[in-house]
Amino acid sequence: MSVSDINKSNNLKIGFIADGVKKFSKSDIFHDSSFALMLATQKLDTRILLAESNTLKIINNKVFATFDEVNVKQEENSHILVKCTTEFPLDDLDIIFARKDPPVNEDFISYVLMLTHVVEGNASKRKPLIINNPFGLLKANEKMYALNFPSLIPPTIVTSRKAEIIDFLSEHVEVVAKPLFDKGGEEVFYIDKGSKTSHTIIEVVTKHESRTVIVQKYIPEIINGDKRIILLNGNPIGSVLRIPRTGEFRANMNKGASVKACTLSKRDLEICETVKPSLQKEGLYFTGIDVIGNFLTEINVTSPTGLQEIQRLSGTHPADEIISWAVNFVK
Repeated sequence: MSVSDINKSNNLKIGFIADGVKKFSKSDIFHDSSFALMLATQKLDTRILLAESNTLKIINNKVFATFDEVNVKQEENSHILVKCTTEFPLDDLDIIFARKDPPVNEDFISYVLMLTHVVEGNASKRKPLIINNPFGLLKANEKMYALNFPSLIPPTIVTSRKAEIIDFLSEHVEVVAKPLFDKGGEEVFYIDKGSKTSHTIIEVVTKHESRTVIVQKYIPEIINGDKRIILLNGNPIGSVLRIPRTGEFRANMNKGASVKACTLSKRDLEICETVKPSLQKEGLYFTGIDVIGNFLTEINVTSPTGLQEIQRLSGTHPADEIISWAVNFVK
């Protein structure tokens, strides 16, 4: 169902908790998935409400935030119009897109914990629908959640110990090490057993054994790209292939990766079907999984991106699908 098929007299309140939208650059407004969802919402006769995560607070046991009612358009320097600003409880909303980006730090945890209070206070109701469920966000670390599906992932360890990483490197020759709580390819390192700098890189990524990291066998198929597959309630609704730029192994778009259209293989669909029950159980309704070759590498749950690229490359409208699904959920 498309957004245009929805009854436009619904008068829903749809809120977005997303930081920095007012300051978006031209590249942001043509890339950001939160903005794509806001554009899709605007097709409805409903209020679009936008809050910064640091405005959340609890007063008299209710969670409040300061919301701007906005109109949006894909136009540089005038992409957002604030109509009015109001503080009210999150209970008053029908749908909340919780879209704060990592890093998962003290501020992030505080924001998610306040959202759990909204869920607990409305346990007997279908509203507000929070995408994604904050209890699911607490459980699903984006780097580690894939460990729940051992048959889908490459050889992996999670540790802070240099000696253990060296042993793993000796076995697999080439590995990739990532911090657990960051995003966008930040502080992600390729480590080659034969390199003279391998021990130094391990010390840097673990901060001399003071930080736990995830280390995975390097998947050489990354040169052909990393598939970002968007799942809605566990079902694939679009995908895009992100190809690292020359001399780079990270396929993040903010690291210069190019994008192209792709189709899903039998293995991709098997991965989607395997993770689906867990995502549904945890209320992780809108996710982006990353697949390299035949391996699942990450399950992105905080603020998955790729919607605008998928629309441009495939002609489909995944943001519209997500909004339609959410509206029908709360009816």
